[in-house]
Amino acid sequence: MLGPLISSVAAAPSCRRVIDSHLHIWSDGTAPFPWAVPPPPLLEKTATAEAMLEGARAAGVTGALIVQPANHKFDHTYVSSALKAHPGFFRGMALANPTLPPDEAVLELERLRADGFVAVRFNAGLFPGGMDSAVGRALFRRAGELGMPVGVMAFGGIEPHVGAIRALCAESPGTPLILDHFGFFRQPATGGLLGDSASNDEGAWAALLALASLPSAHVKVSAAFRASAEPPPHLDLQRRVAELVAAFGAERLLFGTDFPFCTLGGNGPEPSAAAQTYEQAVRHPEFWEVEGLTEAGRDLVLGGTAARLFGFPDVIPDA
Repeated sequence: MLGPLISSVAAAPSCRRVIDSHLHIWSDGTAPFPWAVPPPPLLEKTATAEAMLEGARAAGVTGALIVQPANHKFDHTYVSSALKAHPGFFRGMALANPTLPPDEAVLELERLRADGFVAVRFNAGLFPGGMDSAVGRALFRRAGELGMPVGVMAFGGIEPHVGAIRALCAESPGTPLILDHFGFFRQPATGGLLGDSASNDEGAWAALLALASLPSAHVKVSAAFRASAEPPPHLDLQRRVAELVAAFGAERLLFGTDFPFCTLGGNGPEPSAAAQTYEQAVRHPEFWEVEGLTEAGRDLVLGGTAARLFGFPDVIPDA
């Protein structure tokens, strides 16, 4: 029943400014940009910068934050090339390298900042001693000094990392913090409408809402196919978004699609029941009726907050 509805919305692009605050691009795997880890076979050719730009134009997206993909791991050259080719449209979130000693990790972060990246991602699973280890503290502090928001990916759930997050923010309160994908309260986070094999962790959800007490904390209302138990447009998330608005305010929420994984509806080798085109993934918030979310607030969630955090231009550029 929802497919025709989504198609009808996709055919009538919104006049809102839409910035996709979470997507990935990667090369086709050939030199000079080989993969560190191959993507799913169906996504091998669909996540290039050119493919993303074509999809963005069709969807009415006016800017996008590229999050460094696992497929290139700590080799940022492909994303860097896209940032240089389309400086008005793309911004970049680098991947912190916590396997380096603190001084070297910070030097690498500074190099990436000079290369055009405006934010940095902490993959919680990559920090051997936890995100509040010596290298994590050094990176978090320096990111704030460089004006780079820190995004936290806790793929297995945010609750085990709350202590580290609070410690980092207490030591460096000026560093903007962004919590990915509704805090990954639904597990496993692979997406795909996994039926009885997936469940909502309400303790983790409560922990996410409690992090609103940190003034620097933001939440990405992103990768809905990972957080929802329903097919697109994921209407069960309306209540969750309302609770986030009440706790954080719209000015601390950001919309994102998690392209290209949204096109498969997850991380599996085949499309799931949550699969959708990129254009449909951009449009599904237009179906949401969220208590407490004003029209001005919706503008913030869909673009304004991302523009502020990542320095997108006030004038919508040509991609």
